Amino acid sequence: MNILIVTPFFTPQTGGVATYIEDLRRFLGRRGHHVIVLRAGESDSIVNCHQVHDEHVFELYMRGIWIPEAPLKGLLASMLYFIPTMFRLARFLQKQKIQLVCLEYPLPFMWYFSILKRVMNLKLLVGLHGDDVLSLHVLSGLDQKIVRQVIRDGDQVLAHSSSLLRQAEQILGELPPNRGYLPYGVECERIRTQASKAPTADVTSLRPYVLTVAKLYDRKGIDVLLEAVRILREELQGHRFVIAGDGPEETKLKSMSRHLGVDDHVVFLGDVSSKDIPALFRHCELFVLPSRSEPFGIVLLEAMTFEKAIVATRVGGIPEFVTDGQTGVLVEPCNSVALADTIRRVLRDPELQSRLAKNGLSTVETEYDYNRLVLRYEGVFKDLLEAA
Repeated sequence: MNILIVTPFFTPQTGGVATYIEDLRRFLGRRGHHVIVLRAGESDSIVNCHQVHDEHVFELYMRGIWIPEAPLKGLLASMLYFIPTMFRLARFLQKQKIQLVCLEYPLPFMWYFSILKRVMNLKLLVGLHGDDVLSLHVLSGLDQKIVRQVIRDGDQVLAHSSSLLRQAEQILGELPPNRGYLPYGVECERIRTQASKAPTADVTSLRPYVLTVAKLYDRKGIDVLLEAVRILREELQGHRFVIAGDGPEETKLKSMSRHLGVDDHVVFLGDVSSKDIPALFRHCELFVLPSRSEPFGIVLLEAMTFEKAIVATRVGGIPEFVTDGQTGVLVEPCNSVALADTIRRVLRDPELQSRLAKNGLSTVETEYDYNRLVLRYEGVFKDLLEAA
């Protein structure tokens, strides 16, 4: 198969979408498929992405129709560049002999492919990841209409949890009849190798620690975790709570940490490169994800890969692969008391911690390692191409 993945997110960016696309591209390539990535960039021509040293990763400035802060300028620019951009994309698709275009995390700039689908022999798959649907309302009215139309133009819509698919159906209303979901996965061997090669001096100096890896958005519930740390600070004097990730809430959360008097117990690492994150998993005692909402939660699979017990909230797609009391412990969101109680219980019960960790490891290796999971994705893509 010749596949083009169009996305706003790709390595060296961190986060679930970028990780998923990088892993999927690599595994499909190993199985003999030609997979290239086109990401949003600044060049008016399709060129190799300067941030990624890979001949199969390209970038192009794909203009939307509407710029809210400069509507007239945006409209004129889109009219001026529309035909040249369409021509470059069509020629690129023909040169690469693309059969399937995957629009991962649909945004307004992807409207070109809705048109190209109509004039070229292409199949269009739209991948939904979370905020592309759940935060659709923050876009302008016109951009919302464009994204909805791009999704509806898909020959297939693929979400990454049944929970997200249900939410998409509620928010978007009409969706293509060919829709479903497949989970994210991990490449266990690769991230373990990364962890073994990463410098450990800075990481081991933090031990013992409880780890959270998350972008610092409100929906990640880091403020709830800080409240839980306040409850636990006298009981877990030897432990630190390490938070890896940056985001718009960073200043607010650091201020909250000082206000609660837990800044000696909490370490904000800021943005951590994807190659250094595995070492954090390897050396932590417990992994905690206190999200208010979570379409999937790929970091939980990564923690399981290192045989770590996990505590997470019962939201979104998490209960679809974390079984409470077996592969992790689930708590209700926005409840710092329950979160503190659960963290305390797991840390004080080595037998429980060991059982959760072993069960989680078994689950991720048998069901979510891309060595197996890629076959399911490959099947979906082949079925789509073979459909009349």
